[in-house]
Amino acid sequence: MKFKEYGVPDLTLNRYMPKQGRAQLRTWAIAKENCPQYCLRKNFLTLFPHSPFPTPVPPIPKAIVKLGYQPQSIDTSIDADVLMFQLFRQLTPQQKVQRFCDFNQSVRKLARWGIEMQYPHATTTQIRREFIKRCLGGEWLEILSFSKDWGELVIAEPIELARKIIGILEPLNILYIIGGSVASSLLGESRATQDLDLVINISISQASQLIDAMSDEFYISDSAVIEAISRSTATPRESSFNVIYLPSMEKADIFVMSNHDPFSISVMNRRQFYPLTGSPESGIFIYSPEDIVLQKLSWYKLTPDGSQKQWRDVLGVLKVQQGRLNRAYLNQWGETLKLTDLLEQALLQSGYE
Repeated sequence: MKFKEYGVPDLTLNRYMPKQGRAQLRTWAIAKENCPQYCLRKNFLTLFPHSPFPTPVPPIPKAIVKLGYQPQSIDTSIDADVLMFQLFRQLTPQQKVQRFCDFNQSVRKLARWGIEMQYPHATTTQIRREFIKRCLGGEWLEILSFSKDWGELVIAEPIELARKIIGILEPLNILYIIGGSVASSLLGESRATQDLDLVINISISQASQLIDAMSDEFYISDSAVIEAISRSTATPRESSFNVIYLPSMEKADIFVMSNHDPFSISVMNRRQFYPLTGSPESGIFIYSPEDIVLQKLSWYKLTPDGSQKQWRDVLGVLKVQQGRLNRAYLNQWGETLKLTDLLEQALLQSGYE
């Protein structure tokens, strides 16, 4: 006898069920022919917990949200979006780090795989040049042409690059904080990023030490570092220079902190230690959730027509940090930085309570 029409797999009773079970299931199937499928499923699994009966995927629960809530993308329902962020909030810091690293490594591996598929006979040098052009931009080809032959391209990701740079900054007593999409991914929704953003508190007297320490494995421009330090007071939160880790061609944008800018001082003072592993000694300092929201709203405001990546990052942080942000701090600096309207809109669309 077959029971496929009742939601039971196409199994032969004589083959899979003991005599007593066959009799009971036959009785249920005949007597409850019109009952919901889950009744038969429940009885079947009670008798035969190790059977190959398919387990259904539970339906997405209906979400109750505030008016104005916006999902992260147009092809995601509100119910799915709410459930997704509930699951994000349950991840440990280490799980968030692993998720972010795996995602970014996959993107870089795909980029390299695409090059190898397009140019199957390319040398390691040619693959490296094409990777530079696609990931950093064609203008970097001439800048990096001087670099020695590093051999096969190393696949890395932003967290690995951060640890490499921090290992140089800390012995030089240079304060740092990691922001950008790395911070927003660890505090909100993960996404791929092309570079690492750091803010450092460095003086002119420390510039030569930093350049010497990085010059072995990094591209770093002496003049760009000096200029960024010199301009930091006049253009707070905007003065920066680039470094590139040559084995993997990963880029970091390093912003020089102004000690005359109250917001920059507040951000550095409120930096948070984020554990990368179970060890308390292994971690990095990142923006606080409030400060990364304010910083990304500032970048959004500076971008013509706004940057949807920045806006999505902001909503992601607000949704994950639901109910845990310092609203008084947000409101205070939102007003000071002239971000009040954008902040209110972001809070509304994230359903922040």
